[in-house]
Amino acid sequence: MKAVFVLCAALAAFVVVVNADAGRSACKDESEIGQTYPHHFDPAKYWLCETLGTAATEIDCPNGLAYMHLLKECIPWASYIWKKPEYPPTVA
Repeated sequence: MKAVFVLCAALAAFVVVVNADAGRSACKDESEIGQTYPHHFDPAKYWLCETLGTAATEIDCPNGLAYMHLLKECIPWASYIWKKPEYPPTVA
């Protein structure tokens, strides 16, 4: 029983780390409002800060497109170039 508890605790810690590492903005700074940020695990998604103090919303690019942060738009996969993702000013 103790082993099951330890395993569940370890999995819960992993999920928290994965969510934090996705690059989601906490939108706690005025400069983040209206800005988009790349999703760190899925190039077909990005984060959008809409409201101060509310974590960014996950947005899907239309089918067949990937989010290119340098252009701040979804582009065809054939044109997509991976770039090491950066973190927004505040992280959720």
